[in-house]
Amino acid sequence: MPERRTAPNYSVPALEKGLAVIELLARASEPLSLSQISDQMANSTSQLFRTMNCLVDSGYVIKDEVYGKYSLTLKLFELANRHSPLKHLLRVAILPMQELARTIRESCHISIIQHRQLLVVGQAESPEKVQISVSVGTSFPLVSTVSGRLLLAVMDEASRYATLQEDADYRQMSAGERELFWQRIADIQISGISSAVDESFIGLQDTAVLVGDPAVGVTAAIAITQLTASRQCRDPQAVTDALLSCARQINQRAGLTDSIGQPVLQGYAVAETK
Repeated sequence: MPERRTAPNYSVPALEKGLAVIELLARASEPLSLSQISDQMANSTSQLFRTMNCLVDSGYVIKDEVYGKYSLTLKLFELANRHSPLKHLLRVAILPMQELARTIRESCHISIIQHRQLLVVGQAESPEKVQISVSVGTSFPLVSTVSGRLLLAVMDEASRYATLQEDADYRQMSAGERELFWQRIADIQISGISSAVDESFIGLQDTAVLVGDPAVGVTAAIAITQLTASRQCRDPQAVTDALLSCARQINQRAGLTDSIGQPVLQGYAVAETK
């Protein structure tokens, strides 16, 4: 019987220790001494001494010369501002979206909120000769689209209130339309999925799920629009499952938390915004 091979271990202990220190200092509410860092990381001070010196020399950490305590510098902040999270998200979304379109045989698109409108920023086309697609660069109202409502649902209450107060389509809604709108928002917050039939055009079903992470301020909606009357129309649950799988792959490739398809907010009150 052939010997079973184990996966090679490519761990880099020194790097892992340095990253752990950075994460610890980022969570700390005040500067930490070497002994405090040692206690929280379960490492001896002698093991951490060289790590701390390296982080100080590279500019990620500063040591207070009076009290000998360590804290993060602004270097990580500067690096983060040079890196566009949205561009990164779109870059890593390309391959999963192409695979989704190939598997489902339907085009899919990804959208964000810009200037209080839903803006389509990426698309993967279906391999079918007859397809429904949405052009990149097209804008749509937030309140009357599945992707727009999804992105509104994951906003914090203050941001959502401010956005809707400036939204002409929302202001023109009747009392009944607003009641339906808020019910849809509540449903999305419970399921993490936004869908509608015959909303944009008769005979079309739209389904959208979230990609990104509201906690870090990077959110987009990935959606599929399909012909409900087509012989090739897939079961809605199969489409939703494929979308969720694609969204998880995108988040994984982007290094974001996997909360796809989970309840997005709890304890939401809509009384003031109504």
